[in-house]
Amino acid sequence: MQTITKLGAFALTFALTISTTLAQQPVRKTAVKAAPRPHASTGKVATTPVRKPVAAATATLKTQTQEPAPVANSAPTAAHQSQPQAQPVTRPIPMTRHRTTGKHDVYLNAGIGLATYYGGGVPIGISVEVAGKNNFSVGGSIDYFRYNNGYYSSGYTFVYAGARASYHLGEALNVQNSSFDPYVGATLGFRHAGYSDSYGYSYYDGYSSSYNSGLFIGIHAGARVLFSPKVGAFAELGYGVSALKLGLTAKF
Repeated sequence: MQTITKLGAFALTFALTISTTLAQQPVRKTAVKAAPRPHASTGKVATTPVRKPVAAATATLKTQTQEPAPVANSAPTAAHQSQPQAQPVTRPIPMTRHRTTGKHDVYLNAGIGLATYYGGGVPIGISVEVAGKNNFSVGGSIDYFRYNNGYYSSGYTFVYAGARASYHLGEALNVQNSSFDPYVGATLGFRHAGYSDSYGYSYYDGYSSSYNSGLFIGIHAGARVLFSPKVGAFAELGYGVSALKLGLTAKF
């Protein structure tokens, strides 16, 4: 009797031990795939494609590995360095010829003469020049002076009036300073000679005179220097009124 009781107690203890061990092990859940149901209107069974997340992740990983990200401010490759760079086209600047007189510039000259050719005295004169084409300028001049011979307070009065033209040599001489204007020219005009003395006689009263009126031709070679855009000075050597003429010039 005791033996049966011991065997029963042992069997109960063993059964309890097995139950406790099985209860402590995790239970694996198996996903049960639902059976497809037919569509209500068509009666057909809809099939859902099976996604493969592992394959998609593998393809994404391959794409990222094959296409490296661009590096900012990367140095040019050897192929780019070997290609010639396009250089900007620079056109040569055309050389401008020296030109001291602009189109339609007007110059007013006033000066005195030294060493006259006809009589004596110090001529005072003015001239006007208008710049034209091809380095030419045209204008007119007038000079006046009186010559006293010392006898009976007699003297001679001379008036020169004529048209003059000049050719400016700045371009021909390759002058680099635009304020310096060398020129040559000629004058054609009329000379008036008058006489008077303390007795009241005059050339027009029939009193004889050694100087006559008439046409005259003059030549000149000179230069003009501008101190500012509007004011300058000039000097001329020539034949006609006087051997040397000095004065001031104004540009308009």
